[in-house]
Amino acid sequence: MFKFLKDRKKKDNKGFTLVELVIVVAILAILVGILAPQYTKYVEKSRKAADASNLENMVTAFKTAASDGTDSVEAGTYSIEIKTAGTEFKKGADPVEDTSNLGTLMISYAGKNWKDTKLKSQKWTKDGTLTGEAKQTIKADITVGNDGSVTVVYTPATIKD
Repeated sequence: MFKFLKDRKKKDNKGFTLVELVIVVAILAILVGILAPQYTKYVEKSRKAADASNLENMVTAFKTAASDGTDSVEAGTYSIEIKTAGTEFKKGADPVEDTSNLGTLMISYAGKNWKDTKLKSQKWTKDGTLTGEAKQTIKADITVGNDGSVTVVYTPATIKD
């Protein structure tokens, strides 16, 4: 009865046609073109967050050392600056050596390799905007008062945001 169905030869349709493959590749290219800029924004944002976290951890280590009753940190102005080449710790304008009292305190509270911390983001700006002048450093200025109070000022100020 349905003999015409049996006699009909099946076509050998294995795989996709070239047109179908080109369409799929074009759709993928459009999606990558849309998503790639967003991905780079998120990567840069995570690098900045890591830099801010590293600086905050070092400031916390210094605050802990300053408030510890067994250690003594003199009143004055200190700065911790993370650069692309590493981290600098200064008392006033003078670098703090690892062998000094302050250097050993930072090593004991922040770890022995804390000066090897480098900037991950290359997009820091002085004013925190995307169009501002590029900086290759972030900094925390720490002031220890005679009464033991500690105040911190961050540069750029957007680090705390």
